[in-house]
Amino acid sequence: MSETVFVTGATGLAGANICKLLIERGDSVRALARDGADTAPLAALGVEVIAGDVTDADDVRRAATGAASAIHCAALLGGASQNLPDFEAVNVQGTKHVLDAGEALGMRRVVAVSTGTFFDTAGGLDREDAPVMKEPSSDPYTLTKMAAFQDAMARAAAGQDVVTTHPGAIFGPSPVASNALGRTSFNRVLLSALRQRIERYLTFPVSWVFADDIARGCILALDRGVSGERYMLDGRPEDVVSTAEACNRICALAGLDHRVVDVPPSDDPELARVFGPTLVAIANKLASVRTPRRDLTESKTYKRLGYDPISLDDGLRLTSAWLRQIGKVD
Repeated sequence: MSETVFVTGATGLAGANICKLLIERGDSVRALARDGADTAPLAALGVEVIAGDVTDADDVRRAATGAASAIHCAALLGGASQNLPDFEAVNVQGTKHVLDAGEALGMRRVVAVSTGTFFDTAGGLDREDAPVMKEPSSDPYTLTKMAAFQDAMARAAAGQDVVTTHPGAIFGPSPVASNALGRTSFNRVLLSALRQRIERYLTFPVSWVFADDIARGCILALDRGVSGERYMLDGRPEDVVSTAEACNRICALAGLDHRVVDVPPSDDPELARVFGPTLVAIANKLASVRTPRRDLTESKTYKRLGYDPISLDDGLRLTSAWLRQIGKVD
């Protein structure tokens, strides 16, 4: 049966695709968006856009009233800015406000979209069940997303219906093209490769996942998930490759000879200046951790949700075609 779903971060890459799929299947969507955000594409889809900010509890409560469930995508990502209070306001307090609203309004479920960078797999457990790291990366993005995840799980343990999803590196088309190519977007890196304007990139293993697959995974979690569980919305295990490799693949698929080289992580301050402290912290952490990915069909996410992403090459073909369609490449 159709219902009204409250979506935060709706102009972002994941959120916009979630709104699109919810509308297509017959749900009503109410989205919270800040003043000045590019919401016209959402309105064209039929999304009801409510002006407000996720950092304001009253705004969240007002926008969420009448919704039966919520998918919380809003987040401050790990770019060059590393101001901890800004990250706490969005990633920690913003999540708190959505969870508070879900509980107060009697929502049947809240799906909180998180990240997978803070789980400790050294003990042999997959990230779906592994504990959080005792010494995670110290960047504000990782620390605040971990705190928000712990809040969500504490609420699930106390009886609120909350599940979390943990996307890999999101790329691909979006109804809101302006935000899909932001400074922290992997789309922007792929576009730079197609324009032959990037020659090197910090190397670490990246689980590439198509934006439409993330959206479907979040909706599957809304429909089929079990409260208190987490679901890893990765790409296919064989498609865990460096950013340079993904750039080289999209160039090859587009018939370009341009190639990007891997840059190993180090303490060189120039790396932090170019790539941002968050990526450097993640790269340094992953340099010493090599956990084999299981076959997708063995995962809880597949068994519980039926989550089945497309291949990296298929996603790159669709992304390249979309970038041409919107006039970003010839």
